[in-house]
Amino acid sequence: MYKVSVIIPVYNAEDTLKNAVDSVVNQTIGFENIELILVDDNSSDGSKEIISDYANEYDNVKPVFLSKNSGSPSTPRNVGIDNATAPYLMFLDNDDGYFSDYCEVLYNSIEKNDVDIVNCNHASVLNNQVYIPSFIENIDFEEEVRDDRGKMFLKLACWGNIFNASLIKQNNIRFPTTLYEDGVFYLHCLLKTQKPVVRLPNYPGYLYLIENDDSITHKASLKTLTRFLEGYEICGRLLEENNRRDVEQELFSNFVRMAIFILIKLDNVSEGIKALYEFESRLDFDISFGSKPLDLVNSKIMNKQFGQAKLLLKSMGLVYNNKKIKNRIFIDYSNLKPLD
Repeated sequence: MYKVSVIIPVYNAEDTLKNAVDSVVNQTIGFENIELILVDDNSSDGSKEIISDYANEYDNVKPVFLSKNSGSPSTPRNVGIDNATAPYLMFLDNDDGYFSDYCEVLYNSIEKNDVDIVNCNHASVLNNQVYIPSFIENIDFEEEVRDDRGKMFLKLACWGNIFNASLIKQNNIRFPTTLYEDGVFYLHCLLKTQKPVVRLPNYPGYLYLIENDDSITHKASLKTLTRFLEGYEICGRLLEENNRRDVEQELFSNFVRMAIFILIKLDNVSEGIKALYEFESRLDFDISFGSKPLDLVNSKIMNKQFGQAKLLLKSMGLVYNNKKIKNRIFIDYSNLKPLD
């Protein structure tokens, strides 16, 4: 039996897929202990051939080729879950990577602690430089236990975690076919586990690629924003169904923050502003970011001062569209330092 199943959704990733797969092949836990499931979402480039090559070389690589593109990673990930046989599940995006001991570290932690989820920090890859959070003085495996409330404020993403497969399969937790799908999935897992979550704050074992111009959020459109808002609505329903409205205001403030950054990139920003206004108007609490520029923009939107909000967003867009300035702001805002 494999120790862990790693699921990679693939779509037109011929330039990055080999690096992602090789980071799994070279794991210190031993690749023979990993079931690698590569689900291709009907790519039109050379991704299928790359997947076939790995499947021909390794018996533990399970290729799945979908006949129709689904438009998001949700369906490929769900297919991966259905095909997984190991007791633990991990996810990897086709343009990201793992530290070489990533699977071993998370596997040992979840086995030792008998929990459903172990979460770790991540490193950011920007301009071929790897950055880690500045507070990490030494990379180590010190564990921090998040209780029932504390676990709700972990970063809502499926990557950077190892999951007990039974938690997901017994509760029929799947990725919805909308955007913010990984946030919905992870929130659902956090709500359903009856155990604490173990976090490894000083281990940034997941390599997250910041600059990917082919990603959905980089190709922002009104449809992108609308589908993200649909994902947020699902999160709201999950919180209500599981009696966790006590964390709703803080979580939704993070959701709206993401929506505003999508707004900055829109050409038809006026329609996007109206969509966000309608979304927030349905909430029965106020949104607050603790950021003067974002709070000001959101205040203009909620007071129906759409013209002023548009001007502010356009001004912010001038900065965001300058890649050099944007990257510098990102590094400073996220409090990152280069990994030596």
